[in-house]
Amino acid sequence: MPWHSEGIIIRELNEQDTEAFLALKRRGLRTDPDAFVASLEDDASSYPVEVSERLRHASVVSGDMVLGAFAPHLIGIVAITQDKRTKRQHKADLHGMYIVPEFRGRGLGKTLLATSLARARQMQGLEEIQLIVAGHNHEAVGLYERCGFICV
Repeated sequence: MPWHSEGIIIRELNEQDTEAFLALKRRGLRTDPDAFVASLEDDASSYPVEVSERLRHASVVSGDMVLGAFAPHLIGIVAITQDKRTKRQHKADLHGMYIVPEFRGRGLGKTLLATSLARARQMQGLEEIQLIVAGHNHEAVGLYERCGFICV
């Protein structure tokens, strides 16, 4: 079920959101490269097809969820991916969180993160969510700590 507030809708992305996701990620990689583990050069020519396939099958049930914030266009994303290996299925990675600069400082990051964590609680067997964040990104580190993450 989508979350609505002040004209912003947060919902799971699907295959129809592929182009919007790719455009937002390209923008983020250009303007805020530290927000992502990848770089523009890392994306293979097959990446758009891979994203489309991923979004087609993404869901809490599959253990691979991508949320987007829309106002009305896509302005923020976050993903949680549960480990598929048998001995690590209790763990998931939170990754790819990005909000366009003009929507930062309004609590959207906290809402997007809280919504993704609430949905992740529905992933079967999930006990732990891990993430990587650049230490010099003080705003992101603070947000993650306020939401219960422990920096090590």
